[in-house]
Amino acid sequence: MKHHSTGRPIGKCKGCCLNLRTSCAAGLDPKTEWARGRCRSCNDQAVLEAYRNPPPLTGAKAAKVQRRVRAVETAGEPHHNGVVFAPARGGASHR
Repeated sequence: MKHHSTGRPIGKCKGCCLNLRTSCAAGLDPKTEWARGRCRSCNDQAVLEAYRNPPPLTGAKAAKVQRRVRAVETAGEPHHNGVVFAPARGGASHR
């Protein structure tokens, strides 16, 4: 049986700025990277900046985010029938 790597940081990732404790910010598999001798993204500032400043969303994902923002902004405004919409709190779902 082959052991499947989980992508979690290993001991050598302890001082790395890309270590997120449960995963690597570079999206690499640390175990296989360090098996080659050195992780190619360890403390790499270019990779860190790319992680902190992702490219703007486009397509369907951007439209989804815009709809969500607009729904939050208009929450509490009365509908055409006079009913005021209040978003569910605590993760309650509508059935």
